[in-house]
Amino acid sequence: MNEKAERHIHLNMALVGGFFGGFAVINHMDLLASAQTSNLISLALILVGRSSEETLARVGALGVYILALALTVLIPRILKWNNQLVSIAIDILALFSIAFMPDTLDHFVAMYPIFFAMAYQWCSFPTSEGYVSATIFSTNNLRQCVTAFTAYLCDRDPKMLGKACMYGKVLLLFHIGVAFSWFACRIFGTRGALLALIPCMTALVQILLSLHTAPFLLRETSRV
Repeated sequence: MNEKAERHIHLNMALVGGFFGGFAVINHMDLLASAQTSNLISLALILVGRSSEETLARVGALGVYILALALTVLIPRILKWNNQLVSIAIDILALFSIAFMPDTLDHFVAMYPIFFAMAYQWCSFPTSEGYVSATIFSTNNLRQCVTAFTAYLCDRDPKMLGKACMYGKVLLLFHIGVAFSWFACRIFGTRGALLALIPCMTALVQILLSLHTAPFLLRETSRV
């Protein structure tokens, strides 16, 4: 039951992560707010001579992301709060922020709440079934799914099949979240962000029930 609850929570958060990622791409010029790779590449190019009017906004986005990562270590140590509960609260606040963000804001600035929420979520839900699995982007999950399934085809090791299925389910839920964001924004515009409160609240209930029945299950995940 404990492993099942942990798995369900992780899949739920993958759906939330997919929603945030899809929302950013749909509403902010195909920009991805779940990671910093493209932003760091752009900043490096700016440093060697490529000018950009978005320089300050990009630096700010990096600072917001770094701050959230650092807080996942500091908050449990100083305040003794559970990172997963804090992450859900931050996701909820971020959804309200992006739902009512003025259209005139710079795209990078408008995504600051997503940068912060996704960075915090990444460190708060790092594993499922003993495997490292991000809930905010797909690249490593895809790699692990493909390589594990290929290993299963070669060796018929049931452990590899289980690993492939786990990563496959995370990928599926993440992209269901992406599709959910498209329908939400298509029907309600940026206000559609509020629909993601549903999976956030579902995850919150799951976490609270798990903490009540098995407080050792959701061990502190502040280690990076």
